[in-house]
Amino acid sequence: MEHIPVTLAGFIEKKVFENPEEVISTFKDEINVFNIGELNEKATLLAKGLLYNNVSKNTPIALMLAGTTNCLTVVLAMAKIGALLIPLNANMNDGQIVSILRDEKIHTIGFYADDFLARLNKIIPNFEENERGYLRSDSYPYLRNLVTFGSIKKRGIFTTRELMLLGMHSDDTEVELMSEAISPDDTFIKHIHWDSKNKKYTREIKHGEMITSNFTIAALQNLLLSFRD
Repeated sequence: MEHIPVTLAGFIEKKVFENPEEVISTFKDEINVFNIGELNEKATLLAKGLLYNNVSKNTPIALMLAGTTNCLTVVLAMAKIGALLIPLNANMNDGQIVSILRDEKIHTIGFYADDFLARLNKIIPNFEENERGYLRSDSYPYLRNLVTFGSIKKRGIFTTRELMLLGMHSDDTEVELMSEAISPDDTFIKHIHWDSKNKKYTREIKHGEMITSNFTIAALQNLLLSFRD
């Protein structure tokens, strides 16, 4: 029986080794096409940029998931270093988002939509007064980074391109060591949601649960999109 990699990072590396030119199915609302070698290269650069900004194994990152390649690259970068993905979605009210930021000790927030930036201005007032990577907030003592998947240029916010540029200035050793330290029993996704009666639920997905014999990147994209609504 063929060995199935037990982590998402292992799956990507295996696919790159087998055929780096393999075309990846994109999110349905995108027109660009890319191959798994390009995806892996960008995810590695981004992982190194995140490491530079003190994101490492088990660091909680809250993502407003979006149907974009940049979003997928962030998720795969997180998988490479074992960071903890906590999805946000537009249906959450401000109080629920604040609860996640505080209770889960969120270190980094990633987002795409311009309208979420307006909400962040209410939830985290005056974040533009901070340098990127050095966010300081009395309300959220663990929060350090804001990252956008899009092209928003705002003081205090990284773009994924800027993080990848930071990643170009370091070698792959630390990322490789991080990937090797990830256990199949480590949690990769922690999905927190509330029902119509405002009762809170948590679902955890481990690295070892991500990869099955029929796993594809498209299946990962569909899983991520299921958390954003």
